[in-house]
Amino acid sequence: MKSLSGNRVAEEVGHFLRGNLASAVASGLEWVLVTVLVVSGMYYLAAAGIGAVTGAYTDFSLKRHWAFMRDAKGAVHVEGFRYLAAAACSLVLNLAVAYALVDGFGVPAVPGVIAASLIVGVVWNYPVHRRYVFPRVEDASRFAKPPFGSERVT
Repeated sequence: MKSLSGNRVAEEVGHFLRGNLASAVASGLEWVLVTVLVVSGMYYLAAAGIGAVTGAYTDFSLKRHWAFMRDAKGAVHVEGFRYLAAAACSLVLNLAVAYALVDGFGVPAVPGVIAASLIVGVVWNYPVHRRYVFPRVEDASRFAKPPFGSERVT
């Protein structure tokens, strides 16, 4: 296992704090939207889906340009595709956990959706965003290799 230098630890702490602040802003926007939609009479899972799309767009933008400062480090379309894949998994996880909390355990809809997004955010979103969507420059090369079996044989 590699040891981290003091500067690298400070850099990672900064990424972690900015990444979680970006998520908090995006989640706040998402929760307000979900609350308004549910109170307006929309089914809570539909509201959660709409909120997730809005939150994902906000989160990607803030993380790319501020939390992980990726303007000059990666191609936006590659990171966007990776984020989309991670967000699709996140959406499925959010809906499953929200369903379990609301329909399974009887938690009210709005707190259930918010609790689900907090759980998924900590367990899934941040680790996947940091390691796969916005990897450090030296780690990014391992994702640039062709998948197994697609090497050209000459």
